[in-house]
Amino acid sequence: MLRKKVAILAVCAFAFGIGLATSAVAACNNTCRLGCERAHDTCTGAGCELAYIQCYRRCGCVLP
Repeated sequence: MLRKKVAILAVCAFAFGIGLATSAVAACNNTCRLGCERAHDTCTGAGCELAYIQCYRRCGCVLP
């Protein structure tokens, strides 16, 4: 009986992890992310990386 309970808990934990991961990916606004990519490609001054990271966070994306 204990094995069955552990197996059910493991499946539930796996399903929860998959759901959490997919919601994090779905929260990323792709149009916003592409704007960040274009701004980063054209950036020539100091602080480009910091601006890129902040832009990604505003879009709700996970940093690559």
